[in-house]
Amino acid sequence: MRFLIFLCVSVLLLINGEMINGQTTVLLTTPSVDPCHNYTSLDEPWRATDNSYYNSNYYYGMCDYNVEWNGWYRMFSNGQNTQMPESCVNQGMCGTQYPLSLNGTHPQLEDGVVIRQVCVSVIGCCTYRSHPIRVKACPGNYYVYEFVKPIYCSAYCAGDYLLICN
Repeated sequence: MRFLIFLCVSVLLLINGEMINGQTTVLLTTPSVDPCHNYTSLDEPWRATDNSYYNSNYYYGMCDYNVEWNGWYRMFSNGQNTQMPESCVNQGMCGTQYPLSLNGTHPQLEDGVVIRQVCVSVIGCCTYRSHPIRVKACPGNYYVYEFVKPIYCSAYCAGDYLLICN
C-alpha cells in the first residue's frame, strides 16, 4: 500500500512539474496556448557558441541557475534567429564554464512539443546529461524552448556555429 501511495504521489509531482530528489521535472501536459505565439525573446550575445567565458585575463562565467525561468523562449543572437546547438560545445564557451546544448536533434513541425535531454560539457564532451526541456518547431523556421533551472551553474548555448568537443 505504501508503495502505491509513493508511486501516485511521484506521478502527480511529475505531472505538475515539481522538484523530485532535487531534479527539475518537465510538465507532461500540452500547453494551453501555442508557445510559437506566446514566448519571451532571449537575445543575449554572450550565449554564442564562439564566446569564451575567459576574456582578457578575466573570467565572467554566466549562470542560468540564478534565472527564474517561466514559460517558453525563442533564442536570438544580435537580433538574428538562432537555436541551441544539437551537439556538444567545448567547456568554457557560451559565456560560461559549463555550456548546455541539446543532446540530439530539434523536432520537425509535425512533431509538436517534444522532450529533449540537455547535455553539459564538464570534463569532456557531454559527460553529463543535465535535465530534459520541452522544444517545439514553429512555422517560420524557428524553435521555442521551455527552459528550466539547471542543476548547477551553467548556461544554455545559442548559435549555429558549433565548436565540437575533441
